[in-house]
Amino acid sequence: MPRRTLMYFSLLYVAVAWALNTVLVKYAVSRFDPLAFTGLRFVAMTPLAFLLARAMGERVTIHKRDIPLLVACGACGYGLYQYLWVIGLAHTTAFASALLATLAPMMTLAIVAFRKTERVRSGRWLGAALALIGVAVFEGVFSGHVTFAIGDGLTLASAAVFAMFNVLTAQLLDRYTPTALVAIAITVGTIMILPGAIPRLIAQNWSVVTLRDWGVLAYSVVFPIVLTFPVWSYGISQLGAGRTSLFQFAVPVLAGLLSVALLHNHIHPHQIIGTAVCIAGMALSQMLGTHSLTAIWAERTQGVER
Repeated sequence: MPRRTLMYFSLLYVAVAWALNTVLVKYAVSRFDPLAFTGLRFVAMTPLAFLLARAMGERVTIHKRDIPLLVACGACGYGLYQYLWVIGLAHTTAFASALLATLAPMMTLAIVAFRKTERVRSGRWLGAALALIGVAVFEGVFSGHVTFAIGDGLTLASAAVFAMFNVLTAQLLDRYTPTALVAIAITVGTIMILPGAIPRLIAQNWSVVTLRDWGVLAYSVVFPIVLTFPVWSYGISQLGAGRTSLFQFAVPVLAGLLSVALLHNHIHPHQIIGTAVCIAGMALSQMLGTHSLTAIWAERTQGVER
């Protein structure tokens, strides 16, 4: 299998893992306090991240000049992001959470374009916009079924924070491996999460937590971060932050399909249409990502004039 194709499949695996995590965590926080759940996740994930780095023969070292950037990366990818995301998810639906999270790629593209760290062609903007429209159709935005709650606002803020994580990661990957960067950033995130999580852990009603809930916690510890963020970071190092972030558009679509399978939700015609539009937008963004629509139009019009 070509290396680029393998990379695309790897990023699709990340999207599936994140979509499943959204559905499962939404189920779990009905019994767990959201911050207690997040605190347990990160206490377990931090040593696992270092064990993964060691198993891969990597040495986790920190350059002093990178400390401010690493702290910002840890906050945007884990610390502040998790506060916003999990509390937002507890106060909205899994579908709405996944939908608003897809604004992160658009924000990432805007940031890298504004900072001129990546050249974002108009063809990629067109594909990204089409994919976002597909997600909106999938979530019923044009059917009048969407309401904006406080959880939606928090999730929207988490999308903006994660966009900054994508950009910061791209700046650090020339000096850190994806696995080492995840270990360092998770540690920063855990330090930020624990002050809010510890009081909630003490107040948690453990009698309502079932074996299934512990299984969801185990999945959330192993897959969505420890076994996906290194792949995500590697994708950024190979494809760039803007292009990699486009795979987030698949998350709400997959979350919807997984909700049908796991939560026995019904799929509606507008969701099928939205799925098709979203996939088409992602494909268009990849195919036209290196092209300027203005240049293509100029070339076409010149051909007609001749």
